[in-house]
Amino acid sequence: MTESGNIRIKGKPNSDKTFFSLRLFFLCLLVICIALLYIRIKVETIKFGYEISENTKKEQHLLRGNLLLQAECMELKSPARIEGIARESGFRFPTQDDVIFVKEKTVIGEIR
Repeated sequence: MTESGNIRIKGKPNSDKTFFSLRLFFLCLLVICIALLYIRIKVETIKFGYEISENTKKEQHLLRGNLLLQAECMELKSPARIEGIARESGFRFPTQDDVIFVKEKTVIGEIR
């Protein structure tokens, strides 16, 4: 008679385990890849956030510097300052004798 404990059925039981483990391996690999991609996206988002913050600070600093330069430019262009420097340098307002009137010359062929 046959022994009931030693009977083996030839077929695919071993290949089913291999197929299942390959599917499980690729599923785990896919999950790991998606997790790494998610982490990479989060890291880039944080990095860009820091860059935006840094650039905003730089912009504020440059705008403040621009306002200071505009104020300095207006101060340097002021007529009172220019007049004071001119007087210190020996310039004076012209008198009536210093003014010379030049007659307007007409150019031949000019249409008015």
